[in-house]
Amino acid sequence: MSKVYYNHRIWLNSENSRSTGSIVCFDGETDFSDGIGRDLFIEIADCHGKVRLHKSSDDSVAEFIQKLSAMRNEIDFFINHLKTKVINE
Repeated sequence: MSKVYYNHRIWLNSENSRSTGSIVCFDGETDFSDGIGRDLFIEIADCHGKVRLHKSSDDSVAEFIQKLSAMRNEIDFFINHLKTKVINE
């Protein structure tokens, strides 16, 4: 039986919005074609598409964390840009 260590979803839009958007973070065991293995990913989705970043078999957990940290930092930089450059125009 597969185990789930972490599975969390947040909705990005209000309940009364016609748009959908979510973020899913997952850490668990998955039954792959060659057996059960650890599966880690983050998925960002809206009504037009989705992106899922998996920890690849070539990456260590530390390398996957570095990728997630780089992504978080870039999102923070973009938010700061929008707040300081776009909102104030």
